[in-house]
Amino acid sequence: MYFVPTWFFAQTTTNSTFIFSPPWLWFTVGLVLGITEFFLAKNLPNKFKKIALFLGISAFITSISVWQLAVFMEVDWSLTNNYDEDFNIQIVYWMGVSLALIIWVRPGLTKGKKVVIPDATEAKTITEILPGKTGRVLYEGCYWKACCVDKKMAIAPNQKVSVLRRETNTLIISPRQ
Repeated sequence: MYFVPTWFFAQTTTNSTFIFSPPWLWFTVGLVLGITEFFLAKNLPNKFKKIALFLGISAFITSISVWQLAVFMEVDWSLTNNYDEDFNIQIVYWMGVSLALIIWVRPGLTKGKKVVIPDATEAKTITEILPGKTGRVLYEGCYWKACCVDKKMAIAPNQKVSVLRRETNTLIISPRQ
């Protein structure tokens, strides 16, 4: 006969069942939203891309927050059957985190449109453009800084010019013949 300690029986006879608690709910929601983003991203327009992903990430953050709060407050999910008392607060928290991620993080990760100026479009000088200096032009209804492509040439005000390219916020122009 073998001697088996009593703590061995205590561990094997405990009934540890899985409890689907609010942290697991938020984790599952985050997983579903994240997977949804990867399947639907190809079919969505650019303005809607990555929204489901950030909703899923915020659900993960909510899951971790609810779990840490439950550990801190020593909540036993097996004893509580009424989860809906604090669920409204969890939804508001999730919506706040989602809104913050979508407003502040998402724009940094999305590609912006490149502004391309077509070759030789027309603009009108507002101020005199001195050689090697910048002046102002009216281009497509907006005022722009502009400088002449030829650094030795001056352009008088109220003259039509051709826009060759854009360098940051300055248009490179040449006088029209």
